[in-house]
Amino acid sequence: MPHLHIALVTERPETSLIPILQLRPRRIVLVPCQSSPQAAERLAILLRHELPSSSEVALHPTLPCGDPVRLAQHIGPLVDALQREQFAAPGLALTYDLGHCDTFTALLFQQAMRRLAADWLYVDREAGVLYRLAHDAPDDVPEATAIEPVLDVDRYLQASGRKRVRTLSERPEWRRRSQQRRAATLYLAQHADRLGELLGDLAARLVQEGLGEHRGDAATTTAAGLTLPQPPPFPATEALARLADAGLLRWSSDAPQQVDFTSADAADYLGGGWLAEYAWHSACDAGLAQVCGATHILDLDVDRNALPVVADCLAIEHNRLLCIECLVAGSGPGACLAQGLERLQAMLEHTAGLDATRVLLACGDFGPARRQLDDLQHRRGRRIEVLEGAELRHLPALLRHWKEHGRWPGS
Repeated sequence: MPHLHIALVTERPETSLIPILQLRPRRIVLVPCQSSPQAAERLAILLRHELPSSSEVALHPTLPCGDPVRLAQHIGPLVDALQREQFAAPGLALTYDLGHCDTFTALLFQQAMRRLAADWLYVDREAGVLYRLAHDAPDDVPEATAIEPVLDVDRYLQASGRKRVRTLSERPEWRRRSQQRRAATLYLAQHADRLGELLGDLAARLVQEGLGEHRGDAATTTAAGLTLPQPPPFPATEALARLADAGLLRWSSDAPQQVDFTSADAADYLGGGWLAEYAWHSACDAGLAQVCGATHILDLDVDRNALPVVADCLAIEHNRLLCIECLVAGSGPGACLAQGLERLQAMLEHTAGLDATRVLLACGDFGPARRQLDDLQHRRGRRIEVLEGAELRHLPALLRHWKEHGRWPGS
């Protein structure tokens, strides 16, 4: 039976993709509603690529939400055109998805669609259910269907105006190096509360020398050494000995303040890359459907596409997106707070418009300053889950919970 699907495209355009990619209608009409025309155009381009060539994707002008009279004047001609199409193709099945439009627009559109005997679809992503209310359903009982995992990272990003241009974790060499130092990575994460001062000092000095914060794309040339401000105490000495045994640096108790790195890649790793690799390992171990480490993302908006943003870890699980950013802060609560505020601010800006679970991993101790991070999130209206110090060791269990329940524990 031929199938025509009407989707109201809102500020969460990726939600509109789910019923279309799952039901694969023959013809789709995208109607921008509380979103820019460009959002619907991006969806149209994506659908023409994903669906069979016989599928038709049409764009309708933006609905003037907020003005009841003009809204009704725009909905009327749309329904008239759909009704003519229905008469010309007997047996044509119609469905419509209201997305996340405002209540008044939904009611007005729903009332108009009754003329077409169309079925209404509702996507409950949190429950993982696609509801279908038939126009002639007895007692208005909806039919429930499990949502299929139809969104991957690329589809999710493209629907929101972004493009993944490269992912370092897809490179065999990156994965080989990451696996070789996996034991060191887990050790650092599990003891981050005790090693925070050492790791923060290393990260700060490497950044000052221009060797840190390469975000996993360092060259393989020899890196310069660093001199610590004072002899490191235990357990920092144990950590330095372990890292030396792993071939990441050269250190001896005979000259405890001198640290030499075996390569720029090792310097990049100890300057903060280890935490990003820990996020990648944890997401992979949790069995998430797709995990992308050190991912370069380009904003398709012409005003913001000069340089890509590097995401430490992106993951997808059953049409839900997870964004993880990492921070190895300089020693001391003042440095930790300043760098934490900066990283939170950047994360909120880089993920604006994305309906995702956001997590910040921090090697450092915010202490009483944690409240200022919470205040920033409250002002911006976006929640970021923050794991610091000793909390880092719980990341694998938290990711398994997110995979199973679709939400972060406590949110």
